[in-house]
Amino acid sequence: MTNTGDLRDAVIDEVDRLAERMVSSLSDAIAVPSVNPRYPGQEYDKIVGAESDVSALLADLYAEAGADVTKVTAEPRRDNVCGVVAGAGGGRSLLLNGHVDVVPEGRLDRWRGNPFQAVVTDDKVVGRGATDMKGGLIAAAYAAVALRRAGVRLAGDLLLQGVVGEEVGDHEAGTTAVLEAGFTADAAIVCEPSGQAGTLPAQVPVTPGLLWFSISLEGKTAHSGLRGMTVHPTLEGDALGVNTVDKFLTVYQALRALEDEWARHNRHPLFPPGYFNLLPGVLRANPSGILVPFFLADELTVEYCVYHHPDRSNEEVIAEIESRVLAACAADPWLREHPPVFEWKLLWPPYSLPDDAPLNAVVAGAHAAAAGGVAPQRAGFMGVCDLTWMDRKGLGGLVYGPGVGFTAHAENEYVEIAQLVQSAKTYALTAIDWCGLTDGA
Repeated sequence: MTNTGDLRDAVIDEVDRLAERMVSSLSDAIAVPSVNPRYPGQEYDKIVGAESDVSALLADLYAEAGADVTKVTAEPRRDNVCGVVAGAGGGRSLLLNGHVDVVPEGRLDRWRGNPFQAVVTDDKVVGRGATDMKGGLIAAAYAAVALRRAGVRLAGDLLLQGVVGEEVGDHEAGTTAVLEAGFTADAAIVCEPSGQAGTLPAQVPVTPGLLWFSISLEGKTAHSGLRGMTVHPTLEGDALGVNTVDKFLTVYQALRALEDEWARHNRHPLFPPGYFNLLPGVLRANPSGILVPFFLADELTVEYCVYHHPDRSNEEVIAEIESRVLAACAADPWLREHPPVFEWKLLWPPYSLPDDAPLNAVVAGAHAAAAGGVAPQRAGFMGVCDLTWMDRKGLGGLVYGPGVGFTAHAENEYVEIAQLVQSAKTYALTAIDWCGLTDGA
């Protein structure tokens, strides 16, 4: 029987030998502009299909790792890829999951080059998707390749997944589709970015809840020269005109006050104080059909993104937000008679892995073994991910992966090569410890 310690050392050595290839494969993946075709503002027919190209790239790596590779397609031209490295039997199964879609490139003038042409330096890879999250996908694939090259035969199955749709919560086409196709496991690691600059990846067992909603206000248009008479109630007031931009301040102040309350009272040990927030990220206000400021704006819609405490349900937070806004509006005569209209567009529930879940200790031990004895930091996830939808299918897990979180969705996004290598080692050692080895390994 091969010594287990020797096998673990051999796997670590194989990952180190594969480091240059990992960087090259990541560069190849970045070169595919796999922007989610359902991302707001995109031309679906123009860009659909690129996700499948990344899945095909991963399929080749999964096959190299000895996996049985299957394409799962819930929506035409948007292929998920699943690889199963079959175990000998008697061990637990492990899933390494990541998404192949990326967000749009943003402002090209702020990139130091083509966002879909990787720039490789001594310590990082720059390009759209490097952090979020092609780096994690590549690290997972090469972890499986390293296991095979080191001669490791697992007892339990190791599953690899590259899925579409995550960036817009389209899990029915992605993660949920592959789970429903039977590609599930006893535990999962979602290989999303969990590091920061100059650090190793953190171990992330909890994600916040995410809400996307809009509030629309109705006003009454009038000539711009009449503003003074409309804003002073001792004059004509709302009988003459109502500017929705002014009325929005009532809504804004109510939600800003709620945000401050959350910062004071909604604390979580794995999130920094003030993390849970209400962002008014998009604001549209104008006179109906007119984009000049010579009229009072009688239309306004504001779009909010909310991250809330993982111990609270989406339904509870929705009720709180609507209650606060409506209470504030009740004090305004116009808004009392013309209340705001809410539209809830995306509801992404939070997720938490129990502290005593066995996967926590296994991943922590694998990280430490790959990092020379240094235990991983524990943190909350800076966004949301497909763990939520896995949980709905009875599959628990955590986030661990390469990437500098604050560069996700930003120009000049990058991943540190040291995190890429560390993640591949951690995934491989986790597979050994979680899935177990055969007697002949």
